[in-house]
Amino acid sequence: MVYYYKDYAFKIPAGIYEPKEDSALLADNLRIEKGDYVLDMGCGSGIQAIVASRKAEKVLAADINPHAIDAARQNAQMNKAENIEYRISDLFENINLDEKFDQILFNPPYLPSEEKDLEALAWAGGTTGRETIDRFIVDAPKHLTCRGRIQLLVSSLNHVDDVLKALREKELEAEIVAREKIWFEELYLILASSKKKMKSI
Repeated sequence: MVYYYKDYAFKIPAGIYEPKEDSALLADNLRIEKGDYVLDMGCGSGIQAIVASRKAEKVLAADINPHAIDAARQNAQMNKAENIEYRISDLFENINLDEKFDQILFNPPYLPSEEKDLEALAWAGGTTGRETIDRFIVDAPKHLTCRGRIQLLVSSLNHVDDVLKALREKELEAEIVAREKIWFEELYLILASSKKKMKSI
C-alpha cells in the first residue's frame, strides 16, 4: 500500500507498521530546528525521519526490524531525503553512548500485548503496553545534547501520568503538547527536555 502525508508518499510493504493517527499526530507536531541532529527511534517506514530531514542537519533512523530499515531507505529515496543514516538497533543497543542528539523522536509499540514476533514488535508493548516505553526512558536522556529534547507518543492505555513521572525522575521537564481522541483511546504527544530548554520554546 501507499500512505500519503501532506506532499509525501510512503510505500508500506507487508510486515511493516502501517501509519495511522499516531504517526500523523507526531509528524504534525515535530519541533525540528535548523541544524538539529535527530534520532528517529523505531523508524518503521521512515515517516518521522523523512519529515524531520527537511529541517534537520542530519537524521539517524533506527529500528529493530531490518525490513523496516529497508523500507525507510527506499521511502527516503522516493521522497528525495538524502541526509538520513540507517541502523538496525533494539532501542539504544547499537547506538554508542557518546552519540548525542538534539531531538529524539519515538512512536513506540504501546498496545498491551505479549506477542514477540518481529512484525508485532512494532505495536506490541508488553503486558501493560509500557515495556518498551519504560526501557526507552531509562536510556534516552543519556543521548541528549545539552539542548536536546524528546518527543514521545503514548496512549491513554499507558497511564500517561506515570510516563510523565518517569521522565521527570530523569531530571527532565515533561508536558503534553498535543493530543487526539480516537475511538478506543486517546493519544498524547509528550515533549521532554531540560528546564532551561523548555523555557525557550
